[in-house]
Amino acid sequence: MSGALQSSRLDPRVSITNKIQYAMSAAISSYSGNFGWCLLYFPKENQLILNVPTQENLNQQQYVMNNITKSWCNFTGWQANCWVLYQDNPFFGGDGFVGQAWNTNSDAGAAIQSFGLQSFQTYGKANQKQCEMIRYHLFTSGTPEIYGNVNVDYNTLDQSVPLDFTLETYAIWDTSLWNTGIWGDGLVPNAQWQGVTEIGYSFAPLIKSASQGIQLQWVASDLVFASGGTL
Repeated sequence: MSGALQSSRLDPRVSITNKIQYAMSAAISSYSGNFGWCLLYFPKENQLILNVPTQENLNQQQYVMNNITKSWCNFTGWQANCWVLYQDNPFFGGDGFVGQAWNTNSDAGAAIQSFGLQSFQTYGKANQKQCEMIRYHLFTSGTPEIYGNVNVDYNTLDQSVPLDFTLETYAIWDTSLWNTGIWGDGLVPNAQWQGVTEIGYSFAPLIKSASQGIQLQWVASDLVFASGGTL
């Protein structure tokens, strides 16, 4: 916060919500009179959580900033009227209940739904090109349901399709053959090339998943292009 305030003194246009200024403007215009606006710093996961009450005592969402990259995402499904940090863990008060956020690998017993769309980039010169393949670098402790694709020219619609996903298996203690089995960590890396056929000038990898009882991390993406026309 002190860094953000210091930047604001040097440049009044800079704020911690600068990257989501249009979403912030829309939220303030629509929901500024609702009870439930709250800001929580969650250092354990390097997050800044801004509670946005879209419907007072009924429906809320959270704008969440990564304090390292200063990038934002959107959380839904946590019906929170207020937030507090207790013993370094985030808790929220809902209508008649208290919940703990960022706890276990399920959403109140259901699968955690996620959707990610990276920023659109020209990947070199802004010439028309075809994206032929994409490879997602994932870490997981199980076999999640994964969908993905590459969106073109600022189209933000969900055009994901099922991805090929094969979990690498590692040795199990007291079961696998000693000096032969390969030991693995809790999170297993997975990176498989997927075919795509998108043509355009700018591209953004998209990924969607549903997982329960397992961990899943998306750490990087690789794309292969074929050259097209010129400007």
